[in-house]
Amino acid sequence: MVKVKEAVEIILKNTETVKGFEYVSIDNAYDRIVYEDVFSKIDIPSFKRSAMDGYGIVGDCDKYKIVESESELKECTCIRINTGFPIPEGVRAVAEVEIVDVKNGCLSLKKGVEDKRNFTFAGIEVKKGDRIVKKGDRLSVRLVSLCAYCGISHIKVFRKPIVGIITTGDEVVFPFEEPKRNTVYNCNYYILKGLVSKWFGSPIYFGHVKDNKGDLETLFKDALKNCDVVLSSGGVSKGSMDFTKEIIEGLGGEILFDKTTIKPGKPAVFSKVHGKIFFGLPGWPSALYTVAYLYLKPLLYKLAGFKHNPKELTCIIDEDMHSREGKYYFDRVSVEFRDGTYHAVSTGSQKTDNFYSLAIADGLVGIEEEKGDVSKENRVELVLFDD
Repeated sequence: MVKVKEAVEIILKNTETVKGFEYVSIDNAYDRIVYEDVFSKIDIPSFKRSAMDGYGIVGDCDKYKIVESESELKECTCIRINTGFPIPEGVRAVAEVEIVDVKNGCLSLKKGVEDKRNFTFAGIEVKKGDRIVKKGDRLSVRLVSLCAYCGISHIKVFRKPIVGIITTGDEVVFPFEEPKRNTVYNCNYYILKGLVSKWFGSPIYFGHVKDNKGDLETLFKDALKNCDVVLSSGGVSKGSMDFTKEIIEGLGGEILFDKTTIKPGKPAVFSKVHGKIFFGLPGWPSALYTVAYLYLKPLLYKLAGFKHNPKELTCIIDEDMHSREGKYYFDRVSVEFRDGTYHAVSTGSQKTDNFYSLAIADGLVGIEEEKGDVSKENRVELVLFDD
C-alpha cells in the first residue's frame, strides 16, 4: 500500500503540463494560467507627477507669484498642481496646500521646502520592460488589473486541460430522476465537475454508466481518446461489480497505485494508458472529495501549468481525535482562527458513507500514518477547502 505523500510524488512525476496556449483578452483572462512571462509596455508613472495637492514652485524665494499657465513659469513664480497631475519643467518642489499662505495672488511658505518635495518620478513604480507576471501564475483580479495598468490588452495563457468525467454504479440516479428502491443520488458528478472547473480544467461529462464491463470499457476508451485526463467515480474496490482496474489493465494501462494509506478513500486507481492519465476515484462522496483534495488537486494544477507553492497549514485540535497507525486519517472539521492560530473541531461522523459532515466542514485535519490517536490541544496538519 502506497503512503499518501508517496502517492502525491507518483502523481506529479507522471503528470505533464498540457502543450499549447491561447491568446486571450485580459477581459477573459481571470483565473487563467500564464503561458509566458509578461513585461510592462510602459513606465509607471509614465510622467513625473505630484503626490499631493499643492503648488509647484520655481526657485528658492520668500514669495512666489501665482501664474495660470506653464508658459508663465519663471524664477519666483508658482502654479497650482493637483494630486497625480504632471509637474512642469523647472518646478523645484510641490508645496502642499497645508504649508502655504496665499494672499493677493502671491504665495509664501510656512516652512522651508526641500528640492523635489512631493515628486513621484516616471518609472519609480514599474519600468518599461519589467516583468510583471511570471509564467505559471494564476491571473487573479489583481494581476489582470496590473496587466491593464501596464498597457497589456492580450495575454498568452495555457490552454485548459480537457478532463473527462465518468460516473458509475447501478444504484445511482440524478436528482431530477424519479428515485427507485435502494437508489442514491449522483452527487459525484457535481463534485468532480465543480472541482475540475475550480482547478483550471475544462470538464466534459461522458455520462453515467451502469456496472456493465463492456459499456464501461467503451466509455473509458472514448474518454481517453478525447481528453488529457479521465476521471471516474466508483468501481475501484474489490466488489464483484468493480471493474475499473481490470478494464484499464486490459486497455494496456500501467497501474501506478490502486491503494493508498489515505482514510477515507484507500482504493483509488491511478494509471497511465498510452500516455494519458486515468484516475479512478472512490464512489463514496466523502472519500472521493478527500482523495480529490489530496491527489486530484496537485494533478490538475501541474496539468494546467500552475506554479503553486501551497503554504503548509497546521491547527490546534480542541478535542481528541481517533486515528490508527498505518492509516493517514483526514477528519472533517470546522475551523476557527483565534489567538493567532487555527483551531479545529469535528463536524460529526467520520464514517466513509457520511457526506453531510464533509459538506458542512471548513477543511480536513491530517493525522499521519505513524501517529495513532491524537489528544486535544495537539497541533496537526490542516487542509482548508477553497471551493
